[in-house]
Amino acid sequence: MFEHFSEAHELFVYRLGIVRGTSRRGIVTLGTLEQRAQRREVNALVLDLAEEARRHAAVLEDVFAELGRNVAVPVCHAADGLDREAHALLRKTDAEIADLAVLSIALEVQYAAIAVYESAVVYARAWLGERLAEQLESCLTEQLASRNRVLALMDAVFASAETVRATRRETP
Repeated sequence: MFEHFSEAHELFVYRLGIVRGTSRRGIVTLGTLEQRAQRREVNALVLDLAEEARRHAAVLEDVFAELGRNVAVPVCHAADGLDREAHALLRKTDAEIADLAVLSIALEVQYAAIAVYESAVVYARAWLGERLAEQLESCLTEQLASRNRVLALMDAVFASAETVRATRRETP
């Protein structure tokens, strides 16, 4: 991988590697969240997010093929940190409110994906052409919709009787 970026294309290829790494780590993190989800609807949403991430990874492979080379995956500190945070938060959270932790981390996974895909779309329009840029933009659109699904379910879980009982029990 490049030691120093002197051309926009070098930076773009490096950032594509970050997108790839963020996607891969997101799939792993979502797998962890799926294991800890308590409610059926939370579990189903996390499974949907993981499947969506896998589809997006396939789109990335098309982008790499268009480049005509394999793009290395640099260290993705943000995605790795988010995965560590997921494990730490879930370890510290009681089962009664585990879904709130699962959903908050799932939301962060979505935001991380949105952030890396947004810049990739801009670069792709300049470097790869409309077809691949549209595929990446489609991924981004799905991620934004999924973010909204996570937020809506988070509101429902916060308002649920189980969460209210667990919260009242611990409040003096």
